[in-house]
Formats: sequence, C-alpha cells, structure tokens
Amino acid sequence: MKIALTGTPGTGKTTVAALLKKTTRIIDLNSLIKDKKLYTGVDRKRKSLIADLTEIQIHINHITTNTEPVDSVIIIEGHLSHMLKGTDAVIVLRCHPRILKKRLEDRGYTGSKIDENAQAEALDIILCEAIDACDKVYETDTTSRTPEETLSAVEEIIRSIKLKERISPEYLPGTIDWIEEAIQR
Repeated sequence: MKIALTGTPGTGKTTVAALLKKTTRIIDLNSLIKDKKLYTGVDRKRKSLIADLTEIQIHINHITTNTEPVDSVIIIEGHLSHMLKGTDAVIVLRCHPRILKKRLEDRGYTGSKIDENAQAEALDIILCEAIDACDKVYETDTTSRTPEETLSAVEEIIRSIKLKERISPEYLPGTIDWIEEAIQR
C-alpha cells in the first residue's frame, strides 16, 4: 500500500517520516528529486527546483512495483506526493498559518516564500489538490501536537486504512478551517 504524506512546507512531514522510518519504508520525495535530477530547472524567485512530475511518477512506479509484500506500507513523503498517481491514500499534515510562519522564519525562508506558504495553508491548497487526486484523503492538525503525538495520529490513520476500519471523524477533510487567516490579509 502506498500512502502520500503531504502538506505545506513546515507542517511536520519530514519529522514524522523520520519517526515512521523505524517501522515503515519511507521514500523522501525531495531527496529523490535532487539525487535523481527529476526536475526541469530552477525557480530563481523561489530558490527551488521545478519538479518534473512525469519523471517522478515513472521513478516512483519503478521503485514501488513488486518490491514489497502486499500488506506492507510505503510512505511517500513530500509536499508534492499527493500529486502522484497510484497512491492508496493521502495524509495531509496541517498547521495554523501563524505558527507555520514562525516555523518557516526559523528555517530562514524569505518573507515572500513565508507569505506564499502561509496563504496556501489558510486556503487549503494542498488538501484541495489531494482531494482532486485521490479518493481517500485524511488530514491532521500538527499545530499544538508534539512530533510523537502527530506520529500517533498518522499511525492511527494508517492502521484504520490497512484494517479497512472507519476513520475517526477528526481526520476527515474539512475539519480544519483557517480561511479567516486568508481573509485577514
């Protein structure tokens, strides 16, 4: 089973993936893009690579096909992972835009990049893209959770998916709403 772990930069994807790595196969999409040169150029304004989604999809298909037993889980971690075809579910990590801004400031992001990501979070951009791309989408708020608490939420979602159990309503799309943060701008 392939699950995309996605979210706006700064929501906790890499931290949770590092904790999951002890028990689950993780594919770090950002490292894969850099290592395998799966990009078409550089966005100089944003100081980021322009990912080649077609090449990424081909590469992910190659490394995940017939490599794991049917009942295992592969987590594809990265803020573009929800755009990949063939995932069984998407888990979107969310963070309140004001807290997200602080996290991105601490990382040294530029003001425009901080604003762009905080606005995207307030407007549910990644959640909406995920819903367009996959039938099974879940979200969890990392704002006031420790990494371990977020890990527990993600593991609960994964366990429910694997066992085909009802997912807790708190993880269903639409439970997190920060639109007021976008309106206040």
